[in-house]
Amino acid sequence: MGILTELRSSISRAASSLFAGSEPRRIGIYGPPNAGKCLHPDEKVLLADGTHARIEDVFETVRDTTDELVDVSEEPHESWLECDGELAVPALGDDLSVESMSVSHVFRQAYEGPMYQIRTKLGREVTVSPEHPFVSLTGDGVETVPAESVTTGDRVATLSSFSPSPTNWTVEDTPTLASDGGLATYESTYHAPKPVRPISFDTPVARFLALTIAEAQHEDSFIAFANENEALRAEFRRAVERFELDTTTYNYEGKTPIVRINSRSLVEHLKRLDCPPAPSAEKRVPDSVLTADDETVAAFLRALFDCEGSVQGAESADRGRYVTMSSASRELVVGVGTLLLRFGIIAKIRGKYHDGTTYYELSIGRSQQHRAFRDAVGFDIEAKADRLDALCEAESAATDHGLPVMPAMERARAALGMTQVEFYGDGKHIARMRRRNSITTDRIESMAESLPACEETRLVHDLATADVAWDEVVEIERVDHEGYIYDLTVPEHHTFTTADGLVVHNTTLANRIARDWTGDAVGPESHVPHETRRARRKENVEIKRNGRTVTIDIVDTPGVTTKVDYEEFLEHDIEKEDAVRRSREATEGVAEAMHWLREDVDGVIYVLDATTDPFTQVNTMLIGIIESQDLPVLILANKTDLEEASVQRIQNAFPQHETIPLSALEGDNMDEVYDKIAEYFG
Repeated sequence: MGILTELRSSISRAASSLFAGSEPRRIGIYGPPNAGKCLHPDEKVLLADGTHARIEDVFETVRDTTDELVDVSEEPHESWLECDGELAVPALGDDLSVESMSVSHVFRQAYEGPMYQIRTKLGREVTVSPEHPFVSLTGDGVETVPAESVTTGDRVATLSSFSPSPTNWTVEDTPTLASDGGLATYESTYHAPKPVRPISFDTPVARFLALTIAEAQHEDSFIAFANENEALRAEFRRAVERFELDTTTYNYEGKTPIVRINSRSLVEHLKRLDCPPAPSAEKRVPDSVLTADDETVAAFLRALFDCEGSVQGAESADRGRYVTMSSASRELVVGVGTLLLRFGIIAKIRGKYHDGTTYYELSIGRSQQHRAFRDAVGFDIEAKADRLDALCEAESAATDHGLPVMPAMERARAALGMTQVEFYGDGKHIARMRRRNSITTDRIESMAESLPACEETRLVHDLATADVAWDEVVEIERVDHEGYIYDLTVPEHHTFTTADGLVVHNTTLANRIARDWTGDAVGPESHVPHETRRARRKENVEIKRNGRTVTIDIVDTPGVTTKVDYEEFLEHDIEKEDAVRRSREATEGVAEAMHWLREDVDGVIYVLDATTDPFTQVNTMLIGIIESQDLPVLILANKTDLEEASVQRIQNAFPQHETIPLSALEGDNMDEVYDKIAEYFG
């Protein structure tokens, strides 16, 4: 131990001498290749104001506001854009709470290869690159798992509640409407349409939009509302009268009555409220509603469910007990699901097929959720309201699938020295819970009420108050993709959510260090081995820790190996000619990295995979070169978030150098990493 201590002291003294000057020192990060983590361009993300946007459109919107398109590859196919602070998303914190966080960067990468479409039991789905991580619940607690490692039965995080950030949504002017004396008229070349009173968005207008979306044929020049309920038809007529327009009611024998308004001016005004004409399969919740206050949202939902909703199983325990609504538009159903999260209601989405057409059903199960729906939304239609009351009193106990965290629970109990009764509240069924690795959320919530708040019980308390539910993966489909893929960078939290609530993750080590301290990245990330084929620099990264400041240039190097075989690229669906070219470039990149190590770096951060054997020819060679150059080196044992990781194995391999554990993916222990960087290189 004395020899090891003296070696470390010598390194510290050498580092202090080497970095005594004021010039930035070039620190090389050596280790395995990075990995890209991106979404399919059509994936929609949930924004902090409650609206949804395709991630490709998010990138293009940011691009329209800045000229700082940074190409971070030899070819202009991998680019970062710095955001101006206006773009924000709901992000999941370490305590499993959700809060609005600003996006620092958006990322676009050219990609050709496999992607994974993940579907869950609650009907959530997303298509991501193989390495894109999901926030998952395992026997060890909350972890991140890359898509290629996700299996059916895994539990992934999806939002269970969400309150959007307040926003001032405004009615946009449109050139098709001309205002005159408080009225607005559609400008037509061939006739003079009747003017409309352009009422601003309010609660009655929100209900009118719901009626139009749910039951109306909405075309460019008219809206025809069809419903059997006279109270709803009367409400539609009153809403139209507020616009100072008249309606016509058509009653046909044996058919549903129709209330019709012929007004191009009204149709154009509804476009200003983000409610354009659309066929059934393309209807959606308007942004005016998604950004509205809870009272307005509840009114919109109440009208929508009065038209399209139903209550199943109130009279019989033999049937499933649900509040449901159906639509030909998945986008509309997803939007309704987002609105319901305001009130802590988690809805399931599933596709149904009828006469060759796909419909989407949103369903709310379990009495607790039924009561939440009744209290927050409810029905005006008396028959539906009565059935909902019966459903709420039926005490429907839908299967509460247990959470697979019993190993973590048992470790916490052992650490606290508590009996089963003391820890779990009673001793019933504990053996079965351990055997099945399953504990219900109800029990966890009960435990949180009695257990003290401490590090050992943190998981219990976090799960009890989480803003996410743990949805089960039921289907994984591999799909091929050629084109761009996209990602967002959310500092600190490193998560964002898709439109239907799935939580996904972002990061890697060199980019994490650069982004944490500069808001920018060193370079792109890819799932293909040796995709980083040239060393890249990020200059003047200033790190401040414990009163010390160190300014360094980060050198992100290719993954170093003794041989780069073109066949490695063939495994990633790359054509042979391109694979040979890539292997040649990667070989040149490795040679360049070795040259930089000997000639052009002042210190080394050496990243080793803690899940693999460190005694390899490459590792031994590199450590030997580093020592022969008398360079200070900090060894990082990466991937400690994985169960098979062993930091001790790396410490045993290179006892002459200090080893710091971390998970670059999750950001675990980065504080100590920064402390050591400041100590070694400051």
